[in-house]
Amino acid sequence: MKEKEWGKEFKKGGIQLCVLALLSRERKYGFQIIKELKTGTDAYYTLKEGTLYPILHRLKKRGYLNSDWVVGEGSPPRNYYSITEKGNEALKAALIQWDLMIGGTKKLLEEYR
Repeated sequence: MKEKEWGKEFKKGGIQLCVLALLSRERKYGFQIIKELKTGTDAYYTLKEGTLYPILHRLKKRGYLNSDWVVGEGSPPRNYYSITEKGNEALKAALIQWDLMIGGTKKLLEEYR
């Protein structure tokens, strides 16, 4: 498997976790999420809107997010996403699993470096 393919596999699970984490701070619209994912991860997560919106819809369908349209003066209507209580609970559970996965994987792989 090439380096780029490994990155795709690793990113699949991390994107949802990062989106929930960003939205736990405050509600955001899609482009904000894309921008903050990119800057907050040193461009590891560089997404296009076509990649982000299915993730947002999936999280919303699970009851982890709410969304509402906001019309601002001089700007187009934007769909803002916010995390629900169920989403916060999922984020806490995911962070526990993330820490276990990272810790266990790091422990195993240290001898191969």
